[in-house]
Amino acid sequence: MAHKNGDKDATMTVRGARIAGASLALCLIAACDPVGGGTKTDESSAERISAALDVCADGRGAFAQNVCANRVLAGLDNQVREGLVAEAAEVSDAGAAMLVQNQNRWREAARISCGLAADAEPTRDQQACLEGQFRARAQSVRDAVQQIGGYTFQRMELIDAAPVTAAMASSLGDAAPPAVMRDIRFPRIDGPQTPAIQRFNDLVAQSPQFRLEDATNETVDYRIAYAGPELISVRFDLASDMLGAAHGSFTSKAVNVMMQEGRPLTDADVFRAGSGWQRFLTQRAVRDIAQQFREDNFTPPERDVRESVTKPHLWLISEQGLTLLFPPYSFGAPYVMGGAEVSIPWADLRPYLNPAAPAPIRPSA
Repeated sequence: MAHKNGDKDATMTVRGARIAGASLALCLIAACDPVGGGTKTDESSAERISAALDVCADGRGAFAQNVCANRVLAGLDNQVREGLVAEAAEVSDAGAAMLVQNQNRWREAARISCGLAADAEPTRDQQACLEGQFRARAQSVRDAVQQIGGYTFQRMELIDAAPVTAAMASSLGDAAPPAVMRDIRFPRIDGPQTPAIQRFNDLVAQSPQFRLEDATNETVDYRIAYAGPELISVRFDLASDMLGAAHGSFTSKAVNVMMQEGRPLTDADVFRAGSGWQRFLTQRAVRDIAQQFREDNFTPPERDVRESVTKPHLWLISEQGLTLLFPPYSFGAPYVMGGAEVSIPWADLRPYLNPAAPAPIRPSA
């Protein structure tokens, strides 16, 4: 790495000492608080986190040093660092250490996805690719931590990339991308890890469904639809596309957790047995989907719709009502028509609801 002033040695010495202290602190955090306790980061912790994210620190590898020497990329990386330091103030020290790990993993994936060798200077196209990646990252880290319903949700990330092999590239020709990408995200509740919260974190954790050598890009993203003392409802959107395939695939699902018991939501938690809720949901969904696809002159088969509406992993819970998720193929339509959703207010469902249902479902809510 080239510095333009004459204080290079002194600067590197200070940075080396600072990052050494930061690395030691993060190791101590991981050792003494493996499940993410409730200790919040203080000012000194913020300084350590900032140092741990410093791309210009010693021992970061050739690509990090190239980023540091590149005025534009270094500035963008600093924006990312400032955003993450601000987000780290909202989580425990263990959570902050995870933010640092996520960022280091992301930076390496960004390099590979732009087709840049670890020790090489970027070409013009690679520079433009990296700038786009870093700008998007600076935006995305702003909501790495969310405060919802009395919980602190931290975004967990499994972001990796692998260069496209010569065999893959030969079959794709000019359409071959530089890399195969994996970007999997899911929430984690930070703070004191009660058994119920640990169970929630286990239930919502997502894992790769493909290996990078399978030449399949894979993304998973999420949205917290509702969070309260009794129930948390999370929507996941999953997409994958194999290099060279005619089209990718996508689906959606929900993970609904009964927080007091730390278990998945069941249909009995929501509806009264024998109330006829299955028929009501089916008829309502058939009508609404037919309306959505009226220009295609399509009415979904009742049998297919009933099979989907009775699956709790396709129910998204919100303050307003129940949203039924219909991924492609789940309601009798061809894949080209995509998926569908049907939202039903709680007021319309009141005759069918279990009086003991968790908020916001219960009839009195």
